[in-house]
Amino acid sequence: MKRKAILLDIETQVDFFRAGGSCYTKDARPVVENIYRLFAWARAARISVISTVLRLRRGWIGPLADVPHCVEGTKGERKLSGTVLSRRINLGGRNTTDLPRNLLRNYQQVIFEKRSTDIFHHTRLERLITELPPSVFVVCGAGVAHGIVQAVIGLRRRGFDVIVVEDAILDLPDSLGEMAMRRMDAKGAIFARTCEIVLPNVHGRVKPLRTTLATGRSCAR
Repeated sequence: MKRKAILLDIETQVDFFRAGGSCYTKDARPVVENIYRLFAWARAARISVISTVLRLRRGWIGPLADVPHCVEGTKGERKLSGTVLSRRINLGGRNTTDLPRNLLRNYQQVIFEKRSTDIFHHTRLERLITELPPSVFVVCGAGVAHGIVQAVIGLRRRGFDVIVVEDAILDLPDSLGEMAMRRMDAKGAIFARTCEIVLPNVHGRVKPLRTTLATGRSCAR
């Protein structure tokens, strides 16, 4: 059975990726560029996108840093402009099992808001993923030791193929980041670079995701 590609975008928010954000570091600059390349690929190839945003109440510090971040109502919680598609729906943070019918047929991007990093703590999001046909998840975003590793391991446990785009994920200062990478590798996630996902053809358009990254083909460094 042919596997469908889905771009999973974890916490691509201003606080992590833009100067002035409460958790911003210069390491975010090249990551943003690659995230935008992945979204350009998704737009051109009509790839479905599942996005998550962290929205924390005022007074909370949050799970990803020792300073307040992604506080609701602040500029820092906003998604990066380049990660918002025109045909989208934001299902908010309502944690119920109901979902609109034909969700990924009617919208290219589905956005979920959450209070914790683990996507599988969000009942609606877990239901959407559980009901998907065989798929390849292409993962980018922020929080290697938190939301990203939780998503990857959860997806692998549910039988999905996962590609972690290693130059499009932001490892926030965290002593568990290296361990998270090893855990994802042990669970069978494939690690690739953005240029291995976004492959322009001779006509300058964007090809769909390759069915395998095990061809030995690599991009120039």
